[in-house]
Amino acid sequence: MMSERIPETPHLTERELLVLALVSKGYSAKEVAQELRIAPRTVEKHIDHVRLKIRARNRTHMVAQAISRGLLAE
Repeated sequence: MMSERIPETPHLTERELLVLALVSKGYSAKEVAQELRIAPRTVEKHIDHVRLKIRARNRTHMVAQAISRGLLAE
């Protein structure tokens, strides 16, 4: 019998958590970039890093995984 393994919580940087929070509120990469005063490409890189760390298939899955792991408030 296989027991369900609880996924470990990945370490996200403060900036990655901030980008994740804004994406979870529906902000586009361009809007996040304007909000944080960084380049949109930098935002895309942060999103890619978070997706890889959380092992999410896309942004929607990334947000759902983050909520289920307690990285974001519902």
